[in-house]
Amino acid sequence: MAELAVVDDRHYQRQLQALCAERAEPAFLSALREAGMARFEQLGLPTRRQESWRFTDMSGFAAIAFERASPAPIAADQIPAPFETDPATQGPRLVFINGRFNAALSRQIELPAGVLIDSLAQAQSEHGALLEQYLGRSPELTGNTFSALNDALFEDGALIYIPRGKQLEQPIELVFWSAPQSGAAPVAVYPRNLILLEAGAQATVVESYHGASAGDTAEAGACFCCPQTECALAQDAVLHYHKLQQEGQVTYHLGALRLQLAANSQADLHLLSASGKLNRTDIHARLDGPGADCSIDGLTLLQDGELGDYHLCVEHAQPLGNSRQSFKSVLDGKSRAVFDGLIKVVKDAQKTDASQTCRNLLLSKRAVANANPRLEILADDVKCAHGSTVGYLDPDALFYLRARGINEAEARAMLVYSFANEQIERIKLAPLRERLERLLHTRFYPEGKSS
Repeated sequence: MAELAVVDDRHYQRQLQALCAERAEPAFLSALREAGMARFEQLGLPTRRQESWRFTDMSGFAAIAFERASPAPIAADQIPAPFETDPATQGPRLVFINGRFNAALSRQIELPAGVLIDSLAQAQSEHGALLEQYLGRSPELTGNTFSALNDALFEDGALIYIPRGKQLEQPIELVFWSAPQSGAAPVAVYPRNLILLEAGAQATVVESYHGASAGDTAEAGACFCCPQTECALAQDAVLHYHKLQQEGQVTYHLGALRLQLAANSQADLHLLSASGKLNRTDIHARLDGPGADCSIDGLTLLQDGELGDYHLCVEHAQPLGNSRQSFKSVLDGKSRAVFDGLIKVVKDAQKTDASQTCRNLLLSKRAVANANPRLEILADDVKCAHGSTVGYLDPDALFYLRARGINEAEARAMLVYSFANEQIERIKLAPLRERLERLLHTRFYPEGKSS
């Protein structure tokens, strides 16, 4: 079989040149872009010959010449409604269309003194020193092609800065809509988010990605979303972070998440991937202070022809750290899930407590799950565990429900819903949790039925 053509390797370099010609930027941003492009060109597009990509076929992606997305007109009713329906408790909402901030569709509220929630592009003039100090400074995703590409080509995103001791009660909502017009050339967007919490600060962030409709399968309408979010938590800071991917079936979502946690800080992450041709998120969390705590829950819902991939490294760099990874996937049709998770404990990170689980539910004999949980432990006084499972619905549980008068379709739906909802139940933000529970109902239950 002939291999697919690969896009000219100078394609993205030309995009960087065009981007730099359009805007006058400070020296530190120019340096970040040039370093990112140099790293991207050194690494090249990944292939299945590389260990971290051996289950993810990128040949189709490599054959598409994605161009930087242009501003696109969009009606307000096309953007998902806020998950918080009560205006009295709604927080700030930043909306980005094809990678650019849209003030008309966003919502600004009065913020406590010192709190910054703004477009990253707008913040360059007033808060350049803050960006220079933190942007690109979190743990590097070594060898990650798309993290490097985002460094080079990002245009906009969100800056969230919560100063010492401030606690923002309302959730912060970041909405990214990335889709070409019907019949348009394939487009690419590179959102970049920076979340900074000073000592004792607290914040809740919901970052969601949406795009082309599921019915649009034309290759000409393909979309490449390449986001990157950096989070830096100072001592005793608390971050509740949620990332939702509900993009179209022609979207390649290749994202990165980088976190650094200081002493006694806490980050709990909830990740949901519900649609898209290829969804991959690479995560590097470094627990860089004694007593740091990080929990990561992931749920992937895959249908025929979709691929979901999570690659994680949770690095315990100081003693007394706690981390927990819990991932689940529900696979239907000819879909594939990939999970690769590493718990890394350095020599002096004694009293570490870390666990990692990955559970995969196959609804089709054509579905495939690949799981690779790993431990790398150099300390001798630790408590670490990992494991994974892959299987079909429990026939005994199905028989139990059928014996109580529940038809087979609803019995299957109850079991699948219960399996997936275990991840959703851990979300503390009630309006978001309820919206995602409704999404599960729509996905799994026969029409007109509910649990």
